[in-house]
Amino acid sequence: MSASLVSDEIARIIALPAGERPFRVHIDPADDGSEEVSEVADRIRLEFLTRIDLADLLTVQR
Repeated sequence: MSASLVSDEIARIIALPAGERPFRVHIDPADDGSEEVSEVADRIRLEFLTRIDLADLLTVQR
């Protein structure tokens, strides 16, 4: 992976207004499916934390 892909994405995120910056981004030039894996993991994490009444841990509190 080219380091410029990462630096370009960092610059793009920093330029976003506060509150609009994503929790996670994917830079996947190989298109190996890592984004889909993370989406499944996030869904499972949300379901588990909701079940044990801790889903509020997944949001930023200001």
